Amino acid sequence: MKYMGSKRRIAKHILPIMLEAARLEGVTTWVEPFVGGANMIDKVPPTFKRIGSDLNAHTIEALIAIRDLVDLLPEEVSEEYYQSLKGGPPEPVSSWVRFVCSFGGKLDGGYSKNNRGDNYARAAKNNALRQSPQLQGVRLINCGYSELIFTPAHKCLVYCDPPYVGTTSYKTESFDHSAFWQWCRDRSKEGHIVFVSEYSAPEDFYCVKEIETNTQLGNGSGSASIIKREKLFRFNDLY
Repeated sequence: MKYMGSKRRIAKHILPIMLEAARLEGVTTWVEPFVGGANMIDKVPPTFKRIGSDLNAHTIEALIAIRDLVDLLPEEVSEEYYQSLKGGPPEPVSSWVRFVCSFGGKLDGGYSKNNRGDNYARAAKNNALRQSPQLQGVRLINCGYSELIFTPAHKCLVYCDPPYVGTTSYKTESFDHSAFWQWCRDRSKEGHIVFVSEYSAPEDFYCVKEIETNTQLGNGSGSASIIKREKLFRFNDLY
């Protein structure tokens, strides 16, 4: 699903690294606490038990729509219909519309259309039809990362794509980055494999992969392209 901060473009670079770590350590459960548009977890082989969670209830409802109700997703969305949904409660089809028909895939970010005046619903529906088979069997949970329950006896690979430092975060609350990194340390010390996507990390995490990305930043007078270096980190348990 189109989503702000999607890892769709870099999944091919970092997913093999994580799958190899899981293979070497005999791990077959994949947990993604910031599942977003599910553009990473949908590429994880179905031989894994896959769990995707997100604090945003609309995110989870939209993914449920893609997984379970893809035939009900509209191919045409008028601006009037889009506006009528804004501010409503989480619900699969309406939550999906409020993401995919918004600027930048941001919930209620404003009705988006291309330079021909077409809305994005048809392309989003086609994408959903392709993604739906890949989400079958994925357990989707609406909760914050710290609410997930882990046990040392059941080892998991945990991939985290949290709000990056200095970028757009959750609407409802500020994100405590220090608490998040400590949570990653705690899960790692319990024996789980924890990977984190970010631009930077505390010194006791090491970078296992760095990818140069081209990001478009829009403003009132147009858009600008900036180069960013996405990094994949893992806790250094020998630190």
